[in-house]
Amino acid sequence: MEHAHRVTVPLSHAVDVTHATQYLLHRLDCDSWHVACHQEHGFVFHLTQHGTDRYALWFDCTPPVEKGIYHGSKAWALAIVPLRGVADLPEAKVREISAGLEAGEHEKGQ
Repeated sequence: MEHAHRVTVPLSHAVDVTHATQYLLHRLDCDSWHVACHQEHGFVFHLTQHGTDRYALWFDCTPPVEKGIYHGSKAWALAIVPLRGVADLPEAKVREISAGLEAGEHEKGQ
C-alpha cells in the first residue's frame, strides 16, 4: 500500500467493521471486498470494482481480534488508502464518510 495517500477518517465512537465495510463499499463506488490481511488489532480490507482493487481500508480494533474473525469486531480507527491508479479522496468525500459513520448510517444499511 502507498501510505502517502492514506486518509484517516475521524471516528468518535467504535463502529462495527462489517457494517462499516458495506457502507464504504457503496460510498466509494465499489462492488466487492475481501480481507487482504489481519494482525492482532487490525484488519485490512480491499474494496474492488469489477475485480480490480481500488481502496484499502485499515481498521484498528479493540480488543484484539481473534483468529482473523472480523464479524462482530468493533473498530476505533479507520484509514482509507486509494490503490494504484485511483485518485486521492477529496476532503468533502472524507467528511461525508465520517459524518455517515458518526450518524450510524452504516448500521442502517444505507
